[in-house]
Amino acid sequence: MSKRLLALRAVIAYVFLDSRAWAAPPDVTFQCSKMPEVCTNMCWAVRCASPVFPQTLSWDDPDETTQGRRLASAGCQKSGNKCGAKSKDGVGHRGGRFTSCDEYPFVSTKESTLFSNGHQVSRCVPRSENARRRQALKAVYGRWKKQGLGSHGLAVSFGSPAAEGVNYCTNQPCKNDGFEVQDKQIKKRGQDPVFKFYAATSGIVLGSLEQIETPSNFTRLLDNDEATPAHCDSWVERVGGADIRVISDVLLEELSLDRVLTQA
Repeated sequence: MSKRLLALRAVIAYVFLDSRAWAAPPDVTFQCSKMPEVCTNMCWAVRCASPVFPQTLSWDDPDETTQGRRLASAGCQKSGNKCGAKSKDGVGHRGGRFTSCDEYPFVSTKESTLFSNGHQVSRCVPRSENARRRQALKAVYGRWKKQGLGSHGLAVSFGSPAAEGVNYCTNQPCKNDGFEVQDKQIKKRGQDPVFKFYAATSGIVLGSLEQIETPSNFTRLLDNDEATPAHCDSWVERVGGADIRVISDVLLEELSLDRVLTQA
């Protein structure tokens, strides 16, 4: 075999391996400064749970009956779950404003059916935060449905992971704070994988366990009090009867944890 052919094969192998090392840009970015409890739950699920869950899920557009079964498996059934006022003795119950049961993987994804015994991670969070999380997902699913899709990979990322009140998203030790529930227990042991962080054109920082190629484009929602960056394309979408602002953002570079904490 000629040296030229060997060299060509080496280049092809390098490109193939390198392309597999990079994750796709996120499909949905959760703004942790607006939903710190929800982000805490998700970061525990992908970093510290036993078993841990992937950061890229599989949306399968389930019907209401299927979603109900998945909610029950996670301990987040609509009636009588551990976060309600009548469940004060439930594992993970917090009371006060923490009355909404947040689950990961989401009931809208196939991964929530991998285990029938409640392996999903759940946490009692403020109702307003869970509403923001659902709105962000509905916006993404709505775009896919308009394209005629009934399933799609869902890459998740965390915006402003160092925001006040967020835990586990900036590589804190996987020590359960007493409110992360899995298998109806407050599990104490976990792993400590490391998040990577990326600067975006709009100024936010994204956290991801997966390596993401930079630069790369991604779409995300703008919060009501977030100014529209002049250098980002933006538009309005109708989701659940409400208008939401959306921008096309760009991941620019990977950041060290020290830089992230300094900017927080």
